[in-house]
Amino acid sequence: MLGVFAWSGLLVQYLVLWVLPLVTVVQAILRLRAIAEHGATTDFSSPLTAARTNVAPAWLGWLIFPHHVNYHIEHHLYASVPHYHLPELHREMTQRGVLEGAEVTAFVVTLKKIFSEKRKNPTSASPSGASAS
Repeated sequence: MLGVFAWSGLLVQYLVLWVLPLVTVVQAILRLRAIAEHGATTDFSSPLTAARTNVAPAWLGWLIFPHHVNYHIEHHLYASVPHYHLPELHREMTQRGVLEGAEVTAFVVTLKKIFSEKRKNPTSASPSGASAS
């Protein structure tokens, strides 16, 4: 394959436009998406709380969540539903109240939840400056 690109004079373009993004930015986007779908979930007793549906503007959905994978709870519950029907499934589940108690949130809220600094519990911190007598 590389020989074909080299022969056609497009080897540099192939490496810069396909291989370089694949080993750099695409990996970061995939990691961010996986964290957004499952990161910081604490209740694994129900499919409604073990994953997250992220609501995002269309441009962000195109970049981070192609094929409507932002409807992740819906995907887990109904894996046989084609990706192009997930928005419709989400609307139907919302109208019927199926997603009550599920984590359906804006992507920016998800990012704040995942990347916010965890504060120590004030009661568990040892007093500063205490000396043993």
